[in-house]
Amino acid sequence: MPRIRTVKPEFWEDELLGVMPRDARLLFIATFNMADDEGILRWTPAYIKAQAFMYDDDLTIKDVDQLMRCLTDTGLVFPYIGGAARQQMAVVVNFRKHQRINRPQKSKLPPPSTGAWQVREMYARRDGWTCQLCGGEIPQRIVSNEDHNLVVDHIRPVAAGGTDHPSNVRAAHQTCARSRRGSSEDEEFFPPAGLAGLEDSLNESVNRSVNDPLNKYDSPSNSEPSTGTDSELSSLNHSLTEGKGREGNREGKGNPPTPRQSSDSPAVVQTGERAIEDRMADAFLERYARGNAYSKRHVRKVVADTLANGTDSNELWRALERLGSLSKPVSPGTLQFAFSEIRQAQSASNVIQLPSGQTLSGTDAKVAGWAAVAAQLAEQGDSA
Repeated sequence: MPRIRTVKPEFWEDELLGVMPRDARLLFIATFNMADDEGILRWTPAYIKAQAFMYDDDLTIKDVDQLMRCLTDTGLVFPYIGGAARQQMAVVVNFRKHQRINRPQKSKLPPPSTGAWQVREMYARRDGWTCQLCGGEIPQRIVSNEDHNLVVDHIRPVAAGGTDHPSNVRAAHQTCARSRRGSSEDEEFFPPAGLAGLEDSLNESVNRSVNDPLNKYDSPSNSEPSTGTDSELSSLNHSLTEGKGREGNREGKGNPPTPRQSSDSPAVVQTGERAIEDRMADAFLERYARGNAYSKRHVRKVVADTLANGTDSNELWRALERLGSLSKPVSPGTLQFAFSEIRQAQSASNVIQLPSGQTLSGTDAKVAGWAAVAAQLAEQGDSA
């Protein structure tokens, strides 16, 4: 049964949500009520339409499907196939971070299997790629030192009745998870010796993310053996997104952003000296680091991933300037917000304004307006 949920005031200021369609934002709020206390809900267009938009005849099931894709593409909701009936399910990724559950009830819906690498990565994103045992950063790409790689740790072990539900799992280093096994949750955790050299592994992870723009280390064929669960989960993700976004660009199905006209500020270009992501990150920090808590490794990682997606370097530099001038954090979400502002400004500068003071109405007003546009274009052609 749906339960009372809360919406924080920060919801309306979130840059990632701000660039989404209004109906998608409404749907995201609706998922709070549709989800159980673990943040899990059924995820089919027909069900979502019946639950969230039952009185909106102007929205078809196809329209609702597109709104659902918007939430999955941005990583707010994670779709998967679960249970013996192979149902289409989803989990609201940060549900427990934003909802305070009073007397939580056990979920009756199947959780995503932690055996799938996509699920483990989803939990790592939820936990900020931070080990929930030692507090250290987890490499986002597989590194040679296995002790430092990502693993999903169960708060209550499966052998003791624990489940794969989101409230019982957390991201951790492999060595930290092994060190905690057999210990009770109340015992103090001491970081194991296997964490030695973690800084080198983090640097190796960043280098791999830059030197391997197709992220081959993230694919099941190179990082882990493919399983039936993996293929079905990938199939559902593809059916909900149709290859859009970053995955679409990896496979050649998405179109890279159209290069934009460069601004007056010189963009950072590739030279034979250093990689462009290094030079762009250094230039950004040199200009905007004072008074802001920017991390060089994080800024470089975001720049490298954005360039790997085919983004024009001139446009990326203008977006970084926008974020730096506003002292906003550098992340994929805030970059999307900056790109949206830049493109809206460019579109507005290319719009031909209709004459003001029109007293006509209906079809006559439309005809008169387009006649004025045609006359303006003709004058521009004569002057050329």
